[in-house]
Order: sequence, then structure tokens, then C-alpha cells
Amino acid sequence: MVAEREMLPEDEEEEEEQQQRLIAPGILEMDKRLGGGLPPSSLTLIEGDPDAGKSVFTLQLVHGALKEGYRCAVFVSEARAREVLEQMDGFSMPLSDYYLLGRLALFEADFRGDRQQAELLSTRFLQHVASCRDYELFVVDSITPLIFNFDEWYVLSFLAKCKELADVGQTIIVTLHSYAINESLRLRANSIVDAHLRLRIEELGKQLVRTLEVVKVRGAVRTVDNVVSFTVEPGVGIKSVPITRTKA
Repeated sequence: MVAEREMLPEDEEEEEEQQQRLIAPGILEMDKRLGGGLPPSSLTLIEGDPDAGKSVFTLQLVHGALKEGYRCAVFVSEARAREVLEQMDGFSMPLSDYYLLGRLALFEADFRGDRQQAELLSTRFLQHVASCRDYELFVVDSITPLIFNFDEWYVLSFLAKCKELADVGQTIIVTLHSYAINESLRLRANSIVDAHLRLRIEELGKQLVRTLEVVKVRGAVRTVDNVVSFTVEPGVGIKSVPITRTKA
């Protein structure tokens, strides 16, 4: 009988380091509300109003993941790969080096075609995530067209299959536009995913403010204040803004 090797201190440190590879935007107020960040081996749903910063915030999470050592595959349906790189360079969150080094892959996955094309793309995405060993984080921005091409049950089935992949070790982030789902679908989707984030544009006083609401994050302690306001500024990127300052 072969004796089991006793876990050495360095092994424990390595295991702990792997468990702590949270995915966070790197913005203090947002990181706090996320409980430090999104956990690995999880499915996250990010929904947002038009112009609420959904894509930029999602790519900020990708940037944070890359800094933590993740290898990321991003499927974009609303922009071309070159546009994504140029946009993030403009927000002082450069992704080009990671792209050139092969740590980041950008795929153009347009779900806006007909029903048959959309179904083929969604099936291929799931197959790719299930078999891929080159990347650890998979992002789809966004699945909104799937909602218009299919009924609610197809969308929920797609999320459920993503959750199955997350349960066996993959980390997946999926985005959609808030206007595309009703409250019933939102509640059902929330019950499937490990983390649910919602970006909105709200009116405070005479100003329009972008806000991030952390609906839930698996393993994070729920705080009373789960909303943070922010701006998206050229050359700066995402910057949190205190509510008191916003109302002034």
C-alpha cells in the first residue's frame, strides 16, 4: 500500500493561494460589496441598462482576473476584438499585452442572427467551455439576442448548462441587457447563478448616476448597503463616487 504524502506547509500555502484567486474590478468600494471578488468555479450574471457601463465593468473584471493570473476567453457580440482592445486602452486598463501573450483570447460571437445561427453559436460555446483547458475564465457579452430568438426556458436551460460547467471547475460570466428580461425570468435566473450583479442608470437629484447593485455573491457576507455609484471616465476608467457627493 502506498502511503499518502503528508501535506507540506508550502502545499497548504499553494492551495490557499488558489482558493483566494478572486475576480474583482480592483476598485475598493466595489470589491467590498463583492466580498472581495467573484469566486472561482462560479457562474456570474451581469445585467445592465443601456449605457450603464455593463461591458466596461465586465472587461474591468477580466482585467482584474488577468492580473490574478487567470487565462481568459471573451466572446463579444457587440464589438470587434480590435475595438475592445482600443476601448480598454482608452480607459487605462490595457489588455493588449495579455492578448499578444496569449493570456487573453477575444472571439466575435454574434448571437443577433437568426434562430438557427444563434442556437448553433450557443451550443458551440458550451462545447468549447466544456472541452477547453487553455483558459480558466469564459465571458459572454452578451446573450441578449438569445432572449429574443428563444423563449425563457431556452435561456434558463443555457444558464443551467453554464452552471453545470461551473460546478466542475469552470468560471463563467454572462451578461445581458436588463430591458430584455421580465421579473419572472430575473428571479429564475438569480436562483441558478452563483453571483448576480445589476448595473443601472438612476436619477439622484438633478444628476444621472450609474450604480452597481450586488444582488448576490456566493460565499460573500450580505451587507446592508449593497449598492455603489460610479462614473466611467476616459483615461481613468471606472471610478466609484460617494452617494453623498453625488447628491450635492
